[in-house]
Amino acid sequence: MTIKLTWDEFFVEQFQEAAEEKLQWDASDERDVTYQFDARFSQGWRRNIQLREGLSLLVDRHQPIEHLLINYSEAETSNITFLFTLSGKGKGVFSSRLTETVYLYLPTKYFLRSNGSSPRSVGDFSDIDPISILQIYFHPSVLRSFATSPDGELPKHLQHLIQPPSKEVYWRSGDTTPMMVTVLQQILQCPYQGIVKRIYLESKVTELIALVVAHEIAIQQGEDEKSTLKPEQLERVHYAKEILLRDLSNPPTLEELARQVGLNDFLLKKGFRQAFGTTVFGELRAYRIEMAQRLLAEQDFTVAEVAYQVGYASVGAFAKAFHKRFGLSPKAYQKACRK
Repeated sequence: MTIKLTWDEFFVEQFQEAAEEKLQWDASDERDVTYQFDARFSQGWRRNIQLREGLSLLVDRHQPIEHLLINYSEAETSNITFLFTLSGKGKGVFSSRLTETVYLYLPTKYFLRSNGSSPRSVGDFSDIDPISILQIYFHPSVLRSFATSPDGELPKHLQHLIQPPSKEVYWRSGDTTPMMVTVLQQILQCPYQGIVKRIYLESKVTELIALVVAHEIAIQQGEDEKSTLKPEQLERVHYAKEILLRDLSNPPTLEELARQVGLNDFLLKKGFRQAFGTTVFGELRAYRIEMAQRLLAEQDFTVAEVAYQVGYASVGAFAKAFHKRFGLSPKAYQKACRK
């Protein structure tokens, strides 16, 4: 049997219902709260510790009662996320319109995701062994606070970790190093309570962030050294963007686009990251919304006409994407521009 749930059903609704039954690991800390999982789906608990503004630590330990599928809708995320699988295994399937990527959740792996627009995905936990996961969520302002420049500008090799809301998130998996494992165990075995616990955990979470950031810088520097695209390849990437945006209602697939400009899929995707800081589909989606904004503000079109012109088959899907980007419905934005 397979249990299929949305993210809201599995991670939000059940904990809201259990709010009155929350457990308290540390009675002196109201920002350290533990909830029980719904026994119909999984046996275990989730502990959430908000360490400070924009920085929180979350630990899940539970055992699904059946094969578990969790569906995540496309959504905007404001935080940078590090996820460490401590036990159990599963996989995440991330799907944009043009690509699909599979990441394995294993005890030897961690997962990094920037803020930005997260594509729809499925968490597949077919193995019903106990699952233990530690996650760190932090706002980009936390990362910027460590920058050495007065304006908080990050070094070149970290700038991709902070994305505009309309840009698709950057994500990758990496190998958990022995030093990371040591810090993870220190976090899980924290012997303190109260203010000492908070100081200790924040120091350890910051140390873990430092280890992942150091790994990310090394990866990005290595990528620059060994696989920066040649000038003629970058020219083809820019040409690919022109082709991609010619017909918003019927854009080419990734394979078709790569073939038209004479690059393989890998070089095309890497080229978009290098030249535009986003994926192929992320660039298309951002352009559609920006074009829609201009049409609504400057032209006398209906919302449906604008949706069609920028390539949306559904007015509802267009309205949802527009609201996510600008915080207003297309109609409300159009009215505001007419005042």
